[in-house]
Amino acid sequence: MIYNSLRKLPMVTCVEIIDTNNISLLSDEDDVPIDELIEIWFPLFEEYKEKYGSKDNKKIFNLSREIEYLKQKHFLIKCAVDALRFDKNDEVIKMLLDFGYKLSDENYIEDLNRIERESSGIILKIKMFEDQLPKEIENKEDAVSSIINVMAGYSSILGYDFDFYTISVEKFHALEKQVKNKIAIIEKQNTKSK
Repeated sequence: MIYNSLRKLPMVTCVEIIDTNNISLLSDEDDVPIDELIEIWFPLFEEYKEKYGSKDNKKIFNLSREIEYLKQKHFLIKCAVDALRFDKNDEVIKMLLDFGYKLSDENYIEDLNRIERESSGIILKIKMFEDQLPKEIENKEDAVSSIINVMAGYSSILGYDFDFYTISVEKFHALEKQVKNKIAIIEKQNTKSK
């Protein structure tokens, strides 16, 4: 069987694919070409993000994108400074000027040293952004056990059991709404009784 919709794809499998990038989990058949699975996965994942993605996911994406940009920028500046120590190059100098650095013929070596020192501030900025990212799960199996624990909690709150390994993505999120509604009702009752 090939899981080609969120209605069929088990939530546990979805989490495992996201965490491990093992797209072959979309099928229990051995002879399915990986290209076919990739064509199925990317639209599925886009649909998943669109339906169930949160503002946190967008924040994480934007932070990750900024971190990658800053890492590349720092690498370019470091390489440019190293290259300019050996030989002047107008294109490389222009790149540093475009980044906002000042480089003059009179203080050429001092300016290169200053640019190198100032660019180390980019590393601090990267560290600051990385600190804003959620801590990744150390062991990939923890992601699956984490979603299993969430489902166990849902089962307890809702008062009925279900198979954690076969529940689809759509059903999981429908149950999630029920759990949130039930918790809101309980919290409302608790505030009235106080």
